[in-house]
Amino acid sequence: MADPVARAHAELEQWRLRERQLLEALKDLDEKEARLQTELDRVDRQVAYYESLTRDMKKELGPPKLSTLLTSFARGR
Repeated sequence: MADPVARAHAELEQWRLRERQLLEALKDLDEKEARLQTELDRVDRQVAYYESLTRDMKKELGPPKLSTLLTSFARGR
């Protein structure tokens, strides 16, 4: 039978290795979360910009006129 102290030291080293692996995985996940949050913020800004642009264009152009719609439908036939 192996020395109980040696077995305890070996098990402790295994746990320390596992702890280092878990800490590294957590660090990687934190970095990935930060990158994804940055990308999400950029997308949110783009969406806000295009929503604003769409609103501005609708204000400038106004609602479509019935005659324009009828002409468009007639051409489509």
